Amino acid sequence: MQIYVNDQELDAELTGEQTLEEVYHAVSDWIAGNKRYILGLRVDGADASLSALPAVPAATVGRVDFYVGDELDMVLTTVSELDHYVDQVGVTLFERQELSAQDIRNLEDGLRWIRQILNSLSGLVKLDLAQMNVLAPGVRGAESIDRVVDRLEKRAARFAEENGREAIEDFLGDLRSFKFFVMKLFLQLRTMNARLDELADHLSQFERRIPEIVREIVSINEGFNAGKDFTALETLDRITGELNEYVASLYALDFHLRKSHGESIQNIAVGNVSFQSAAAEITNMLRDLSNALEENDIVAAGDILEYELAQKLGDFQPYLAEIRQFVLAREA
Repeated sequence: MQIYVNDQELDAELTGEQTLEEVYHAVSDWIAGNKRYILGLRVDGADASLSALPAVPAATVGRVDFYVGDELDMVLTTVSELDHYVDQVGVTLFERQELSAQDIRNLEDGLRWIRQILNSLSGLVKLDLAQMNVLAPGVRGAESIDRVVDRLEKRAARFAEENGREAIEDFLGDLRSFKFFVMKLFLQLRTMNARLDELADHLSQFERRIPEIVREIVSINEGFNAGKDFTALETLDRITGELNEYVASLYALDFHLRKSHGESIQNIAVGNVSFQSAAAEITNMLRDLSNALEENDIVAAGDILEYELAQKLGDFQPYLAEIRQFVLAREA
């Protein structure tokens, strides 16, 4: 059997492993010593699931490819899988008028898996779920993601008694908030490995880009009004992705500053309004925009774009200037 790790053949001999499961654990133990983790697996050119490995004799396999990465790579892969699962649940429930008994069991199992993933991430990247806030439907301000997941678990348990479209809509409302949290978490984690100077450059780029982003937002609404929905949606998708990445970079910058200097940008204020509150408002609008588009409500999306998001982005620019000066002072 040939064993490859990240497309490089492993110069090592098997020591009596009989099944692919035993080979998997041997490689996993070896790379764990270097703080690396298995992210993917292919057997003779085909993707393989872990559950199938015990039944495959090692002698019948010609080549096994292991794809490994560091702790952050592993966490990003896990969060990406979580994001994909949430999408699958959302699409399935959006089309249902009621849930079968099997649907309810699957949903409860999925939420237990989500809870396990979040608990694991808490330990790996030192996340305090009780302090990680998300904007949720029907709630003034923000609440912890822990409470949102707790509510999802309770809503799923109640489906056995209350199983109509209204109950599904309530569940989907919290699921959208959780989805937005997962997206934000992925972007934040992806930027965690960036150097402080790289994040500072991203901050300056965001500051310079705001006037142009505001003009593009106005053009999106004009496109909707002119019946050019496809072009407008393409631009909107690009702009929202860009904004989400910029906001994630700001939170990553805050992480680096707290880690290296013990100081945070969260309380930097403009006109008695903190950066934390201003950033939360923009995040809320991006979520509302996503919900409007999911419901195909172009009018609501246009209003959010032109009358809310464009204005808030203009108001946000002074915060970026203050943060830039804050960072420059710490670097000096």
